[in-house]
Amino acid sequence: MAIPTDFDISTAIENFENHSSGLYPRSERFNFFNIMLKDVDWENAVILDLGGNRGNLLEDLQQKGIGKEENYFCLDVDHEALNFGKSNYPNANWVPHNAFNPMYNKQGVLSQTFPFEDNKFDVVCCYSVYSHTTHENFMEDLVEIQRVLKPGGKVAITFVDHESVRFFIDKRKADYPGKFIINQIDINNALQEKRLEYIYYVDHDLLVDEIYNAEGINHLVTVYHADWLENELNSIGLDIEIKQPPQGHIQKTIVFNGKS
Repeated sequence: MAIPTDFDISTAIENFENHSSGLYPRSERFNFFNIMLKDVDWENAVILDLGGNRGNLLEDLQQKGIGKEENYFCLDVDHEALNFGKSNYPNANWVPHNAFNPMYNKQGVLSQTFPFEDNKFDVVCCYSVYSHTTHENFMEDLVEIQRVLKPGGKVAITFVDHESVRFFIDKRKADYPGKFIINQIDINNALQEKRLEYIYYVDHDLLVDEIYNAEGINHLVTVYHADWLENELNSIGLDIEIKQPPQGHIQKTIVFNGKS
């Protein structure tokens, strides 16, 4: 798989910023995953919305009259978001996940398995989740994703790389005027010249060391070197494709199928 060389991140950012006032437009979760994943029977699919928050994907599906509410499962560490989603769609499945997250669930448990049986889901969707957790969490969850995915099922997971992180840098500059000390060059140096595999971008600083004991994290973005990540996932037996973001979105997407 080769990432297109003509991809213009500045155009993608401009398209995104002109598209909606929301950071991640709630109306486009389904459209996004429908573009990323081909040949999905959304009408009958059993769906895991991993880190689905208040059920943004379900909201889109229901508004379009697609699928069955009871076939939707949202697994998230945010109980408040789950309760909000349940209040709107009580027949869906809102599942709390007590997994450690340095920003959203510091009291959670490391290496937390998913509370589902094997081969349960036709589709696993994950939007802007592993861009805000540790790499270790990501790799552990990939094992669980493969376990709960049906043979031939489909997975789409977004991530941030050294190109797409530019959007987050611009946002932090706006949020913390005069305090921002990291720029695109620093990130490129860390990921390319120093050949680091990934870095943590915490608040307005870079953190390349362990993150589990970090305190006072208000904002975390895990930034990957895309080529390294592709090789890393291939090395554990995943035949992945990395897709560029459609208009209105920034993060690239890892796509793969369940093993038959």
